[in-house]
Amino acid sequence: MVKGLEFLTLGVLVFTGGPTHASSPLVLNPPRVVVRYGDSVSANCSTSSTDHEGMGWEANFGGTGFEQDVNIVTWTVDNLTDWTIEPKCYTNLIDGEQPSKVLPVILYKTPDSMSISVLSHSGPIVEGTKYQLQCDIQNIAPLRNLVVKWYKGNEPLDNVSYSNASKTPEDVSPTLMIIPSRDDDGAQYRCRAELDLGPEGPQPPLIMTSEPLDFTVFYPPTFSRPESETLDIRVGEEITLNCTATGRPTPLYSWQSSHVQEALFTPPSEVPGTYTCTASNQIGKISKTFTVNHKPKGDITTLWAILGSGLVLALLLVIAYVFVKHRAGPNSII
Repeated sequence: MVKGLEFLTLGVLVFTGGPTHASSPLVLNPPRVVVRYGDSVSANCSTSSTDHEGMGWEANFGGTGFEQDVNIVTWTVDNLTDWTIEPKCYTNLIDGEQPSKVLPVILYKTPDSMSISVLSHSGPIVEGTKYQLQCDIQNIAPLRNLVVKWYKGNEPLDNVSYSNASKTPEDVSPTLMIIPSRDDDGAQYRCRAELDLGPEGPQPPLIMTSEPLDFTVFYPPTFSRPESETLDIRVGEEITLNCTATGRPTPLYSWQSSHVQEALFTPPSEVPGTYTCTASNQIGKISKTFTVNHKPKGDITTLWAILGSGLVLALLLVIAYVFVKHRAGPNSII
């Protein structure tokens, strides 16, 4: 009978003895390494097994070869530049088995450069028009640990992540579609690359940010007050017609009137009529109309002013009469 096997009545073989290695006898410390490209790295491999002949590391760089009668071996590389390295620790057991364990290595590299630009566009940024921003990130790895974030000022706009399993450095150029408004004039857009390499990696995660892209948004002129006004004026009175508009570039103004045909660059202020002001820039133009009327000669305000003046004068005369009469005595004739 073979040692460790028993025959059951149904003829099924059942394993009842002999050495077993259900779990790996090898322990890696650390169990995973994160290394900056070109930096040094080391890791230990140990075993508590008593039925082994020795152990070692297999690797393109830093391999130790087989070492007899040891319980720990160290893998070391002074300048790690191999993007595909997979160091493997192994041990030779007395029964001829060779358990092994691969050390996960994440080699990372920060980008050579980052920049942000408006894709396929030159000239001014115009309100209400679609634009595509592009963030160019050069020579970064690994992509599966990269998240690119878009910001306007401190306001987050969008996140871009990658499922690429490539370990070697690559260039990426994520984009963002925007439709700017006049409120975006003076805003700063930027993109930020974050490499989150887990608890074994740098803490906090590595962050690289582009230089900001300053936005100057052109938009047509608009008036802050109604686009038509009616004003009343007395003969000889001066009034101011306010045609202030906001726009970028700064608007230019011209004036026309119903009774003066040529354009005027300073508005008339004494002659009744209709005056039209036009504010324009290279994006658009807008006009505003002022209707100036004569005030009626006999309006109620003037009448009340005359009556009031007359009453005051009469009151002063009465007071003067009483005062003089009192000074002259009761027998005087005034």
